[in-house]
Amino acid sequence: MAYGLPVEGRDGPFLGAQLTEPVTCDVSLTAGDARRLLDRPGTDSVVVVAGGGMVVGEVDAGTLEGHADAARLLDVMDPVPTTVRPSVTVAALAEGGGGRRLVTTSDGRLLGEATVEGDERAGHDHGAETDTEAFEEELGRVMAAVEERFGDREPTEAELRSFLRDRLVSEGRTPDDADRFLDELDAGD
Repeated sequence: MAYGLPVEGRDGPFLGAQLTEPVTCDVSLTAGDARRLLDRPGTDSVVVVAGGGMVVGEVDAGTLEGHADAARLLDVMDPVPTTVRPSVTVAALAEGGGGRRLVTTSDGRLLGEATVEGDERAGHDHGAETDTEAFEEELGRVMAAVEERFGDREPTEAELRSFLRDRLVSEGRTPDDADRFLDELDAGD
């Protein structure tokens, strides 16, 4: 399920079964490139991906406002957009208010997007944690850890890479897997 493969079960339907393809662009492109993509009818945002389809950001007209066409997307995009797994049920997303969500594998590779209308009548279990909430909490913990480690000083790329690698390894990834993950992010620069 985490990789968007077909599944059967009575708990569905799952988001992975109703994906559409969002407009994407490579992280190496510019704000002008993204503006041209946003000019396509029905396009509200562009998903920014790095090597292998890794979701690294998203831009819309508001994000690009005030930036020159030559500006690097990496410098203007909204980094790390909220994503969900294909195993999330349509009902769970509707109960959570619905809306558009990017759907990725557990390692951050884009599978597509899904839009679900919110269920106004559904009761909300505020104690239940969705994939989106868990991701946002983890991102907050990582950002706090970076701030705690480096204080007010902006770390160099090498320092940040070393810090992130150590964190990935401490959370259970192998050193080789952590290096591959960071290499894929670097490939998008």
